Amino acid sequence: MKLGWSDFASRRHVPGGKHTWFEGTADELLDLVRDSWPRRRPGAGREGLDQVVVVPVKPAGFVSSTVKVEINTTLHAVFDRRQAHEDGFIRVTADGPREEVRFASVVLYAADTLLENEGKRSGDFDWEVACLIAGPFDAEPMDPLTMARNMLEKPGGTYCKYSALEFAEAVWFWAGRATVPISDPEKGS
Repeated sequence: MKLGWSDFASRRHVPGGKHTWFEGTADELLDLVRDSWPRRRPGAGREGLDQVVVVPVKPAGFVSSTVKVEINTTLHAVFDRRQAHEDGFIRVTADGPREEVRFASVVLYAADTLLENEGKRSGDFDWEVACLIAGPFDAEPMDPLTMARNMLEKPGGTYCKYSALEFAEAVWFWAGRATVPISDPEKGS
């Protein structure tokens, strides 16, 4: 089985950035995935293990991207987009410490799944890392906007049908969290 990083994930999950990152090397992360591969589960909204999988890994070395929002938390709203060809959206960020990492997982897409919705592969891999998730909860719900992008097959989305319960749980979870600001105070910028 050939594992690799998608170009999308390697640009997003960098040390000091606004997204979750792993403090080890890319190869060390792939080794963690290989070691935990038997524990993989279907990705959000999926039933099988042939398109998108979530592989739980040891949390050591991961840094979270989320801030728990409290009554006095300062929030910021900015217009953002994940990639140049995707539709823009409003991203809400929060000042505050990143949440403690007690659980981590890696989301991987199968080669064929990456080609859906005019997508592309980043290499000759069977599976590509698409996203890193790390925080205080074992099963962090996907961001509802990402779910909508996927379900509506918007540019950058991969079709998946989610249940109303999955959407509701994601909205509820993310109503109390935000990501770190684009100018991350921990990064010094």
